[in-house]
Amino acid sequence: MLDKFMQISMELDEKIERSYFFIKGHIDINCDYFIEKIKRGVEENGNMSHKTNLEGKMTSWNYFNNDENFRKYIINFNRHMDKNYKLPFYALEDSWGFINSPGDKTKYHSHYKSIYSGVIYLNHCAQPLLFNEIKQKIVPEPGSFAIFSSWLTHGCDINDTNINKFGISFNMSESNRW
Repeated sequence: MLDKFMQISMELDEKIERSYFFIKGHIDINCDYFIEKIKRGVEENGNMSHKTNLEGKMTSWNYFNNDENFRKYIINFNRHMDKNYKLPFYALEDSWGFINSPGDKTKYHSHYKSIYSGVIYLNHCAQPLLFNEIKQKIVPEPGSFAIFSSWLTHGCDINDTNINKFGISFNMSESNRW
C-alpha cells in the first residue's frame, strides 16, 4: 500500500500491436514559391526556430494554415485519407515550414495528439526522415511527401551535407463537426 488513500490492485506495463498507416509519394508542387515563403517566415516574429524538436529554423506553427496554395494539397491528401481510412472527423491544426541547415537535426518525437501528420519536401537533400520502429524513411526531393499515423516516432540525424533542407510539416487533429 502506497498510502492510506491509494491501493493498487494491478499494474501492467506491456506492449501491444497497433495498426498504423504510412504513405509516401510525390506531388507536383511549386517548390520555389514555398521555399521563398519559408525563408521569409523563419525571420518573422513568432517563429519557432531552435525551440522545438526541430533543431533548425522554423516558421510559426500555423504559418501555412491559410495559404491557399498549400491548402489545395491538404484537400487532396484528405480525399485520399477519407476514401481509404476510417478516421474520426479531423481538421488542419497546424502547418509550418522548416529549414534544416548543415549541422541541424530533428530530435526523434511523435505528434501523438493528432490523427495524422505529414511532411512535404521541397528540394533534394541526403538527410532522410527516419521512422526506425517501422523501418521506413523518406529521402527529400522536390515534391516527395509522407503521410503517417501521428503517434509514429520519427526524426532526422544530423544534416551532414552542405545543403539546406526545406519542407513543410502539418498535423490533422480531431475536430468537432460543429
